[in-house]
Amino acid sequence: MKHKFFIVCVCIGLCAALFTGVFAVMGWGDLLRQVGGGILYPFQWTARQIGRGFSGFGRYFADVRGMQDEIESLRAENESLRADLIDAELIRQEDRWLYAYLSMKEEHDDWQLCAASVTATVWSDGYATELTLNKGRSAGIQTGMPVVTTEGLVGVVCETGLAYCKVRTILDTDHAAGACLPRSGEAGMIEGSFTELHDGKLVLRYLDAEADAQTGDVCVTSGRGTVYPYGIPAGTVESVSANAYTRTTEAVIVPFCDFSDLDQVMILTAYEHTTGEGGP
Repeated sequence: MKHKFFIVCVCIGLCAALFTGVFAVMGWGDLLRQVGGGILYPFQWTARQIGRGFSGFGRYFADVRGMQDEIESLRAENESLRADLIDAELIRQEDRWLYAYLSMKEEHDDWQLCAASVTATVWSDGYATELTLNKGRSAGIQTGMPVVTTEGLVGVVCETGLAYCKVRTILDTDHAAGACLPRSGEAGMIEGSFTELHDGKLVLRYLDAEADAQTGDVCVTSGRGTVYPYGIPAGTVESVSANAYTRTTEAVIVPFCDFSDLDQVMILTAYEHTTGEGGP
């Protein structure tokens, strides 16, 4: 079968050669080339178009790869710019915090302050009642030291480790501190309250029954006791009411400090212990 196919191919080739030779001898070579060209032209045109198509596809895929590389480059540049913006914002926040820190030092030149970062938080009703800070006994931190921010009072150190300490905030129901209203000189105790904790507030208790306490009054630490110096801002009076059981006046206090978002605080390691007028 294979030999027959070979013989047929040879015969066809010989016939084509003989046919071409006869036409050439007869002077019909140009006609033969024209006829052959006409027959082959569609195949040649198709081949060229296919070649151009493959060439176009090649350029298209090369362009796509180039666009993908450019997109990746732009994405990397965008991520870099975003990181730079985040770093710049962090630097601005740190500068503002340090400026406020220095302002506090200028206002209270007897205060010795140790900056600390919040590393963990115990939440209650969405507000911080206990903080863990990144400073401990190795930094000279001891229990009973007050903790503040540039806005106001935060709480007191209640536990220390070698490289950490825990802080009970003024919102905690176990916290109490002497406080007063500088405008009128009225004094009492600020305490965490179960009824006010869900709103992030505390209560100034044990004011005299006829105490001069008004909405908007500023509440500060009174310096009475052994923990807080006089004058640390605690908050403002939101409302005033009489306590029929104790026959005293109470005031709901809105803290200056934002206890839903604390990350940087200062520990008051030393201060001159003075008191304001009045006090419990």
